[in-house]
Amino acid sequence: MEPIKINGTSQYPTIVLDKDAGIFEFKGNSLPEDAKAFYEPIVNWLDQYAQNPNAETVVKFKMIYYNTPSSKLLFQIFKRLENIAQMGHKISVIWMYNEDDIDIKDAGKDLAHNIKIPITLESYKE
Repeated sequence: MEPIKINGTSQYPTIVLDKDAGIFEFKGNSLPEDAKAFYEPIVNWLDQYAQNPNAETVVKFKMIYYNTPSSKLLFQIFKRLENIAQMGHKISVIWMYNEDDIDIKDAGKDLAHNIKIPITLESYKE
């Protein structure tokens, strides 16, 4: 399975989805003009990954800011991860937030309440 590696900009997050290396990361800002078009290859990759996932998948999110259209697509990504877990595979999420950023922390808490996979909230200081 070919990895996805997107270098982040001020508008787009850095994304690494590498099954062989066991690296699953989303970090930075997500403000694409067309969030659906930007995230569609990622959602499709996860659908393909779900057919033969690793024994354990740990996904790290270190989002700085994301707009409403991005939040809807990120929720779809979480639902894909939840589906993999429901098929009996081990999935966990690390949701990292700047200790001063209450909005991103609260977003992680909301996800933890709405998604049936383990989500660990981790603060960091910049």
